[in-house]
Amino acid sequence: MEKIILASNSPRRREILEEFIDLDIITKEINEIKDDSFSPWTTVMGLAFEKGIEVAKDNEDSIVLSADTLVEFDGKLLGKPKNREDAKIMIESLSGRSHNVYTGYAIFKLSEKIKYVNYEKSSVKFYKLSDLEIEKYLDTLEYKDKAGAYGIQGKGSLLVEEIRGDYFNIVGLPIGKINRDLIRLFNFNLW
Repeated sequence: MEKIILASNSPRRREILEEFIDLDIITKEINEIKDDSFSPWTTVMGLAFEKGIEVAKDNEDSIVLSADTLVEFDGKLLGKPKNREDAKIMIESLSGRSHNVYTGYAIFKLSEKIKYVNYEKSSVKFYKLSDLEIEKYLDTLEYKDKAGAYGIQGKGSLLVEEIRGDYFNIVGLPIGKINRDLIRLFNFNLW
């Protein structure tokens, strides 16, 4: 079975993929610029492409998968919070409201001239949260390194009233859609 190189430092993406396949993790640093003048899907696909292309150039015979996840709320892109105060502002703004989660992903195999990008969109609605609930969540430190300052797969699940779309997309890797693309591109199935 072919190995996949995951061009991401995300432990959540690694955990999702390791359920199905052996993988290597190789990353390159990029400048993650988020510009609200671009559509969210364009932004996440562009960032995913940038994260993966340099790794793919060094591993032309391998399948390389990269991804990037952002939260879009009221026309603004929410990445990872800078600190606790930034996370608090994000969670307060999301309280009682719906937002969209976009994950862009890129699949490469340069020896076969394959450079493919796609994205998935899901919608999440938060409960109306009290100040105490927000502080208790921030005390978990789970907000660190998470787009939109929460992790749905952990304690952040208590914030969520409803989701529409792919749960794994919200975690950071729409694995079902990616598997369909791997089948189409390489006749390669994660089963």
